[in-house]
Amino acid sequence: MSIDEPQLTRRQVKDADKQAAPDASASNAPGDSSEDGKQSKHSKGAASNWFVKNSSSYAFTLVAVLSFVTRYWKIWDPAQVVFDEVHFGKFASYYLRREYHFDIHPPLAKMVIALGGWLVGYDGHFLFEKIGMDYMSNGVPYILLRGWVAMFGFALPPLVYMIMAESGYSVAASLLAGVLVTFDNALVTQGRLILLDNIMIFFMLAAVYSYVRFFKLRYRAFGTQWWTWLLSTGAMLGCAVSCKMVGLLTMMLIGSAVLYDLWRIIDIRRGTTMAQFTQHFMARAFALLAVPFALYISFFYVHLAVLTSSGPGDAYHTAKFQMQLLNNPMRQSSFDVHFGDEIQFRHRDTGVYMESSADRYPLRYADQRVSSQGQQVTGAKKRSDNAYWRIKPAQASDEFAQFMVRKQAGEAIPAEETDRWAVHNLDFVQLEHVNTGMNLRTHDVASPMTATNMEITTLALNDTAKEADTVWQIKIDHAKTNATRLQTSASFMRIVSQKHGVAVWTHSKALPDWGHKHQEINGNKKPEDKSTLWTVPRIRGRSASAEELDAMAKKIVKMGFLAKFAELQGLMFRHNNALTTVHPFQSTPLTWPFMVRGISFWTDKDSRRQIYLMGNPVGWWISDVALLMYGVTMVMIALLTRRNVEVVDGIVQRHMLRSTGFIVAAWVLHYAPFFLMGRSLFLHHYLPSSIFAYMATAALFQFASIMDYPRFALKHWHSNVRALVPSGVSVVGFGILVAAQVACFLYFAPLTYGTTGLSVDEIHSRRWLSTYDLHFQT
Repeated sequence: MSIDEPQLTRRQVKDADKQAAPDASASNAPGDSSEDGKQSKHSKGAASNWFVKNSSSYAFTLVAVLSFVTRYWKIWDPAQVVFDEVHFGKFASYYLRREYHFDIHPPLAKMVIALGGWLVGYDGHFLFEKIGMDYMSNGVPYILLRGWVAMFGFALPPLVYMIMAESGYSVAASLLAGVLVTFDNALVTQGRLILLDNIMIFFMLAAVYSYVRFFKLRYRAFGTQWWTWLLSTGAMLGCAVSCKMVGLLTMMLIGSAVLYDLWRIIDIRRGTTMAQFTQHFMARAFALLAVPFALYISFFYVHLAVLTSSGPGDAYHTAKFQMQLLNNPMRQSSFDVHFGDEIQFRHRDTGVYMESSADRYPLRYADQRVSSQGQQVTGAKKRSDNAYWRIKPAQASDEFAQFMVRKQAGEAIPAEETDRWAVHNLDFVQLEHVNTGMNLRTHDVASPMTATNMEITTLALNDTAKEADTVWQIKIDHAKTNATRLQTSASFMRIVSQKHGVAVWTHSKALPDWGHKHQEINGNKKPEDKSTLWTVPRIRGRSASAEELDAMAKKIVKMGFLAKFAELQGLMFRHNNALTTVHPFQSTPLTWPFMVRGISFWTDKDSRRQIYLMGNPVGWWISDVALLMYGVTMVMIALLTRRNVEVVDGIVQRHMLRSTGFIVAAWVLHYAPFFLMGRSLFLHHYLPSSIFAYMATAALFQFASIMDYPRFALKHWHSNVRALVPSGVSVVGFGILVAAQVACFLYFAPLTYGTTGLSVDEIHSRRWLSTYDLHFQT
């Protein structure tokens, strides 16, 4: 964790580490000095000495017990779906049903939740469709599911204690860090619900702990324990990234420390040969790069091996991917589309059907722009008869007219003749709305909600003067030749205006009441955008015979795991970056450390109860001050050192620079990258950094209260202890910090647990900042 200064020989480095006991790398074993022997002779009694000796184990146990109580307190309440349980509970159900779904996050944390459901016999029948749905009446073992996830939240404070102790901090500092994390409101809220973050943070902290243990063994390189902790670090990093891509920030942290360590190792003054350096480099590359990647790809292998049936995530993928899934429509009913067929169009990204009706666009929109008052063309979530369009050649002909007469009369037409009218890539077509007898049209009028795009409407069949507005080109995605046929379900295509060059497109924002809350459909001036893809889900009156199903099954081209993996990674990256829709409770990274606003997780109007995600304001503000003070202190020490003025003992300074510096770097690396992200962000993205901020606060407490580091430092979290606190002042300072954290936690606990309704006055008394947008203020 902390790094030594280069020395002339390895032996001299070892001796220096033995003198610098509080460093993460080495701490003297308790009771190994004559001074300790003198102190024990003057102890007040064997019982007192025994308590001090075992105080680290007691402190660890205390942190574990308090963490358990705070995470499991009334975990059954509320018995309703809370916040993102609507997503991650649903994904767990899909795993148990083996139905394919798509999510921007890697699968490990979701599979862990599903594993908990499987262990208790849950079959995934409930789909967590909206916040507030009742668990009890739907027979969901939600207490066991929450309890399963809460194990990871419960483990965080003990892990923090272990990291601090293994890094050479005192019992008091380690206990303080553990207690601060235990009584953080945001971590408790996240840690007792069916959510992903605490699972990911568990693996993050486990990776840091493993690395500290590995680094302390650097002078016993390539031994069994050295390899064990190095591989454990890589495994935990792989698990963290496999929960959420934010785990990459922990890889950056460990990677930075490893690079600095390698820089020290290559120093010729240490007597390291290039062969030895290569061994060190390759061992770390294998454990910290190859192992995490192998785990990451392995979890996706399990993910795809479990999700073998068609589900709600099919539509995100290519036709080839979808056809690997059991019961997928593409696998069962992929037919050629022919001119004259009555077909539906379904948007790939949003799943809506393009439909029309006799309803007209209003004369004026809310912004006073004027429309064409043409017939509405909108995107409906449910299919209906209004979603059928007859596809026709752009150039009318007597031959096609005769074909249509025979087709509509129900005449049996030979397959060879029908094939002549198959729709191919780059064909020009007209789309006639079946129910209203109007052709699909775009023209130079702004669309209702997207003024930069063109309005999509319809035109009467006999209006030949504007017929050019009704000609569209079918562009099949990834088509290699013009001979590629348009097929139901299997083909993704763009519908592009021949005259105007815009593509039919829709987005998820709903139209006003005049548009029946359907999605707006308009002409996108970026026709090649990935969101302009549509598919034909069905042809009216067409279904597959048993022979056709057998033939289609034989035509399915197998898709290997690596190809599926690559496609899924691209989709995850693209959709993650596309999460730019404004959310009422999103916030900016700049506001997070100051606890400016939280997130409403759940409300119950009748009882005036609510769950509001917010950090412990006192704890977060104290941590902010501690981080600032660390920076100021280290700058002052550096300046005074340049003037040859020693104000801090060398051992203390070294520990502050290396060990505490690593903790502060962890805070920075888990926080600063969010300033570069363009997607919607929320307070819970700051939670990993908040833990490192608490650890830095405890480190600053040690710096301010303990000068005799070797006497108070721990070698391991379960080591014997020689001394607890240096003075009564330290006890008072420790007590004030703990009391403030616990008192603030209890004060905001009704919002953390949602078990108690609050009056208007009680709500307002908890709005320490006007930006705390709590419910039931009146």
